[in-house]
Amino acid sequence: MYDWDLDAVTDNWMVFVDGALVTIQLTLFSFAIAVVLGLLIALARLSPSRLIRMPATVYVEIFRSTPALVQLVWIYYALPIITGLRIDGFTAVGLGLGLHTAAYFGEIFRGGILSIDRGQIDAGKSVGMVYHQLMRQIILPQAVRRMIPPFMNETASLIKLTTLGSVLAVYELLHASNVLITSTYRPLEVYTAIAVVFGIMIYPLIYASRLLERYWGAGTQR
Repeated sequence: MYDWDLDAVTDNWMVFVDGALVTIQLTLFSFAIAVVLGLLIALARLSPSRLIRMPATVYVEIFRSTPALVQLVWIYYALPIITGLRIDGFTAVGLGLGLHTAAYFGEIFRGGILSIDRGQIDAGKSVGMVYHQLMRQIILPQAVRRMIPPFMNETASLIKLTTLGSVLAVYELLHASNVLITSTYRPLEVYTAIAVVFGIMIYPLIYASRLLERYWGAGTQR
Protein backbone atom coordinates (compact mmCIF):
# COMPACT_ATOMS: atom_id res chain seq x y z
CA MET A 1 0.00 0.00 0.00
CA TYR A 2 1.29 3.41 -0.97
CA ASP A 3 1.62 5.85 1.95
CA TRP A 4 0.20 9.13 0.67
CA ASP A 5 1.82 12.26 2.09
CA LEU A 6 -0.16 15.35 1.07
CA ASP A 7 2.14 17.62 3.07
CA ALA A 8 4.31 17.79 -0.05
CA VAL A 9 1.38 19.59 -1.70
CA THR A 10 -0.07 21.64 1.16
CA ASP A 11 3.33 22.87 2.36
CA ASN A 12 4.26 24.02 -1.14
CA TRP A 13 0.92 25.29 -2.42
CA MET A 14 2.49 28.52 -3.69
CA VAL A 15 4.46 26.49 -6.24
CA PHE A 16 1.17 25.47 -7.85
CA VAL A 17 -0.20 29.01 -7.67
CA ASP A 18 2.91 30.49 -9.31
CA GLY A 19 2.94 27.78 -11.96
CA ALA A 20 -0.78 28.25 -12.67
CA LEU A 21 -0.30 32.02 -13.06
CA VAL A 22 2.43 31.49 -15.65
CA THR A 23 0.18 28.94 -17.40
CA ILE A 24 -2.63 31.51 -17.54
CA GLN A 25 -0.29 34.21 -18.87
CA LEU A 26 1.03 31.80 -21.50
CA THR A 27 -2.51 30.86 -22.49
CA LEU A 28 -3.63 34.48 -22.85
CA PHE A 29 -0.55 35.37 -24.90
CA SER A 30 -1.08 32.40 -27.25
CA PHE A 31 -4.83 32.98 -27.38
CA ALA A 32 -4.42 36.59 -28.52
CA ILE A 33 -2.14 35.52 -31.36
CA ALA A 34 -4.41 32.62 -32.33
CA VAL A 35 -7.62 34.67 -32.46
CA VAL A 36 -6.24 37.45 -34.65
CA LEU A 37 -4.25 35.18 -36.94
CA GLY A 38 -7.02 32.57 -37.06
CA LEU A 39 -9.57 35.13 -38.28
CA LEU A 40 -7.17 36.36 -40.96
CA ILE A 41 -6.52 32.78 -42.06
CA ALA A 42 -10.25 32.05 -42.27
CA LEU A 43 -10.90 35.16 -44.38
CA ALA A 44 -7.93 34.29 -46.61
CA ARG A 45 -9.18 30.74 -47.14
CA LEU A 46 -12.58 32.11 -48.14
CA SER A 47 -11.07 34.54 -50.62
CA PRO A 48 -11.94 33.99 -54.29
CA SER A 49 -8.30 34.75 -55.14
CA ARG A 50 -6.10 31.65 -55.38
CA LEU A 51 -3.01 33.73 -54.54
CA ILE A 52 -4.54 34.62 -51.18
CA ARG A 53 -6.27 31.30 -50.51
CA MET A 54 -3.37 28.92 -51.19
CA PRO A 55 -0.82 30.29 -48.65
CA ALA A 56 -3.47 30.17 -45.93
CA THR A 57 -4.36 26.59 -46.87
CA VAL A 58 -0.70 25.53 -46.80
CA TYR A 59 -0.28 27.18 -43.39
CA VAL A 60 -3.24 25.29 -41.94
CA GLU A 61 -2.10 21.96 -43.34
CA ILE A 62 1.46 22.36 -42.05
CA PHE A 63 0.51 23.35 -38.51
CA ARG A 64 -2.26 20.75 -38.23
CA SER A 65 -0.13 17.89 -39.54
CA THR A 66 3.02 18.43 -37.45
CA PRO A 67 3.39 17.96 -33.67
CA ALA A 68 3.11 21.08 -31.53
CA LEU A 69 6.25 20.09 -29.61
CA VAL A 70 8.30 19.97 -32.82
CA GLN A 71 7.00 23.41 -33.75
CA LEU A 72 7.98 24.87 -30.36
CA VAL A 73 11.47 23.40 -30.45
CA TRP A 74 11.97 24.61 -34.01
CA ILE A 75 10.90 28.15 -33.12
CA TYR A 76 13.14 28.21 -30.04
CA TYR A 77 16.28 26.82 -31.67
CA ALA A 78 15.99 27.33 -35.44
CA LEU A 79 14.26 30.72 -35.66
CA PRO A 80 17.12 32.59 -33.90
CA ILE A 81 19.61 30.99 -36.31
CA ILE A 82 17.58 32.07 -39.33
CA THR A 83 16.64 35.56 -38.16
CA GLY A 84 19.46 36.37 -35.74
CA LEU A 85 16.91 37.30 -33.06
CA ARG A 86 17.22 35.69 -29.63
CA ILE A 87 13.93 34.87 -27.93
CA ASP A 88 13.33 33.57 -24.43
CA GLY A 89 11.49 30.34 -23.67
CA PHE A 90 8.23 32.02 -22.67
CA THR A 91 8.05 34.02 -25.92
CA ALA A 92 8.98 30.98 -28.01
CA VAL A 93 6.30 28.81 -26.40
CA GLY A 94 3.66 31.55 -26.53
CA LEU A 95 4.40 32.30 -30.17
CA GLY A 96 4.54 28.62 -31.10
CA LEU A 97 1.28 27.73 -29.41
CA GLY A 98 -0.37 30.82 -30.88
CA LEU A 99 0.70 29.85 -34.41
CA HIS A 100 -0.33 26.23 -33.81
CA THR A 101 -3.76 27.08 -32.39
CA ALA A 102 -4.39 29.69 -35.10
CA ALA A 103 -4.64 26.88 -37.64
CA TYR A 104 -7.49 25.32 -35.65
CA PHE A 105 -9.16 28.64 -34.82
CA GLY A 106 -9.03 29.50 -38.51
CA GLU A 107 -10.97 26.36 -39.38
CA ILE A 108 -13.52 27.12 -36.67
CA PHE A 109 -13.99 30.65 -38.02
CA ARG A 110 -14.23 29.37 -41.58
CA GLY A 111 -16.74 26.66 -40.66
CA GLY A 112 -18.91 29.15 -38.79
CA ILE A 113 -18.94 31.58 -41.70
CA LEU A 114 -19.72 28.85 -44.24
CA SER A 115 -22.60 27.60 -42.08
CA ILE A 116 -24.62 30.76 -42.77
CA ASP A 117 -27.27 30.29 -45.43
CA ARG A 118 -26.16 31.65 -48.79
CA GLY A 119 -29.57 33.25 -49.29
CA GLN A 120 -28.94 35.71 -46.47
CA ILE A 121 -25.70 36.80 -48.09
CA ASP A 122 -27.38 37.26 -51.44
CA ALA A 123 -30.15 39.27 -49.76
CA GLY A 124 -27.56 41.56 -48.20
CA LYS A 125 -25.85 42.08 -51.53
CA SER A 126 -29.19 42.87 -53.14
CA VAL A 127 -29.64 45.88 -50.85
CA GLY A 128 -26.17 47.19 -51.63
CA MET A 129 -24.09 45.79 -48.75
CA VAL A 130 -20.37 45.42 -49.38
CA TYR A 131 -18.20 42.59 -48.01
CA HIS A 132 -17.27 44.11 -44.64
CA GLN A 133 -20.90 45.13 -44.02
CA LEU A 134 -22.09 41.60 -44.76
CA MET A 135 -19.54 40.21 -42.33
CA ARG A 136 -20.30 42.67 -39.54
CA GLN A 137 -24.09 42.83 -39.79
CA ILE A 138 -25.23 39.46 -41.14
CA ILE A 139 -22.62 36.70 -41.13
CA LEU A 140 -20.53 37.09 -37.96
CA PRO A 141 -23.41 37.77 -35.50
CA GLN A 142 -25.00 34.45 -36.48
CA ALA A 143 -21.75 32.53 -36.96
CA VAL A 144 -20.48 33.43 -33.48
CA ARG A 145 -23.20 31.30 -31.88
CA ARG A 146 -22.03 28.28 -33.81
CA MET A 147 -18.33 29.00 -33.32
CA ILE A 148 -18.19 29.57 -29.58
CA PRO A 149 -18.66 25.95 -28.36
CA PRO A 150 -15.82 24.48 -30.51
CA PHE A 151 -13.85 27.66 -29.87
CA MET A 152 -14.01 27.10 -26.11
CA ASN A 153 -13.11 23.44 -26.49
CA GLU A 154 -10.04 24.38 -28.51
CA THR A 155 -9.11 26.95 -25.86
CA ALA A 156 -9.25 24.17 -23.26
CA SER A 157 -6.86 22.17 -25.44
CA LEU A 158 -4.58 25.22 -25.61
CA ILE A 159 -4.38 25.35 -21.82
CA LYS A 160 -3.28 21.71 -21.75
CA LEU A 161 -0.72 22.34 -24.49
CA THR A 162 1.04 24.88 -22.28
CA THR A 163 2.60 21.92 -20.45
CA LEU A 164 4.91 21.61 -23.47
CA GLY A 165 6.62 24.73 -22.14
CA SER A 166 8.34 22.52 -19.56
CA VAL A 167 10.57 21.19 -22.36
CA LEU A 168 11.98 24.71 -22.82
CA ALA A 169 12.22 25.32 -19.06
CA VAL A 170 9.30 27.75 -18.95
CA TYR A 171 8.13 27.93 -15.34
CA GLU A 172 4.55 26.92 -16.07
CA LEU A 173 2.57 24.50 -13.92
CA LEU A 174 4.18 21.25 -15.05
CA HIS A 175 7.75 22.53 -14.93
CA ALA A 176 7.21 24.11 -11.51
CA SER A 177 5.79 20.81 -10.26
CA ASN A 178 8.69 18.81 -11.67
CA VAL A 179 11.09 21.06 -9.77
CA LEU A 180 9.07 20.41 -6.62
CA ILE A 181 9.25 16.65 -7.15
CA THR A 182 13.05 16.76 -7.18
CA SER A 183 13.01 18.18 -3.65
CA THR A 184 10.09 16.25 -2.13
CA TYR A 185 10.35 12.89 -3.93
CA ARG A 186 6.54 12.68 -3.93
CA PRO A 187 5.61 12.42 -7.63
CA LEU A 188 2.17 10.85 -7.13
CA GLU A 189 0.99 13.58 -4.79
CA VAL A 190 2.40 16.37 -6.95
CA TYR A 191 1.04 15.02 -10.24
CA THR A 192 -2.35 14.48 -8.62
CA ALA A 193 -2.32 18.11 -7.53
CA ILE A 194 -1.42 19.15 -11.10
CA ALA A 195 -4.43 17.25 -12.42
CA VAL A 196 -6.70 18.98 -9.90
CA VAL A 197 -5.37 22.46 -10.76
CA PHE A 198 -5.79 21.88 -14.50
CA GLY A 199 -9.28 20.56 -13.87
CA ILE A 200 -10.14 23.74 -11.96
CA MET A 201 -8.91 25.88 -14.87
CA ILE A 202 -10.36 23.86 -17.74
CA TYR A 203 -13.66 22.42 -16.54
CA PRO A 204 -15.46 25.81 -16.31
CA LEU A 205 -14.75 26.35 -20.03
CA ILE A 206 -16.16 22.95 -20.95
CA TYR A 207 -19.19 23.43 -18.71
CA ALA A 208 -19.85 26.91 -20.12
CA SER A 209 -19.64 25.48 -23.63
CA ARG A 210 -22.31 22.89 -22.79
CA LEU A 211 -24.57 25.54 -21.25
CA LEU A 212 -24.28 27.75 -24.33
CA GLU A 213 -25.09 24.84 -26.64
CA ARG A 214 -28.21 24.03 -24.60
CA TYR A 215 -29.27 27.69 -24.38
CA TRP A 216 -28.87 28.38 -28.08
CA GLY A 217 -30.40 25.02 -28.96
CA ALA A 218 -33.47 25.86 -26.90
CA GLY A 219 -33.62 29.30 -28.51
CA THR A 220 -33.58 27.76 -31.96
CA GLN A 221 -36.45 25.43 -31.06
CA ARG A 222 -38.57 28.35 -29.87
